[in-house]
Amino acid sequence: MGESLLLLTLAAAGLLGGNDAVGIAALVALGVRAVGSAPLLEGTAHHSLHLGILFLVLSLLLNALSTGQQALTLFSRMVGTPAGLLSLVVGFYSTRMAADGITLMQRQPEALLGLVMGSLIGVWVLGGVPVGPLVAAGIVQLLLRVWPR
Repeated sequence: MGESLLLLTLAAAGLLGGNDAVGIAALVALGVRAVGSAPLLEGTAHHSLHLGILFLVLSLLLNALSTGQQALTLFSRMVGTPAGLLSLVVGFYSTRMAADGITLMQRQPEALLGLVMGSLIGVWVLGGVPVGPLVAAGIVQLLLRVWPR
């Protein structure tokens, strides 16, 4: 019962707070949980992260291609500007942070609730965009490594 109430609260907060992704995800999770099928729950949990990353990368690639610029032009602009080079370096290191974020969320599931709630508050208060929970979790993991205990 407690999980259902939490998911309903997240769904309402997400949908009312302008974070449709969190709201819809909470409703889907509630539906999967209501079905009560352990294989469905485990399969959805296992594959949804990979599908989410696939759609995120697909979106980025399609947006880059929709500019009408050729790949060589885009590449030369990437390596020829400070923003392009910095983006390359940050993209390189963010993959490690995302991997650390997955580890954190697996080992400390309470961190996931904090990330979702922080995302909801950020969208509502700052007008932010709810992307990057893996990297956010990686930043948390990095801070936990250097935070004096």
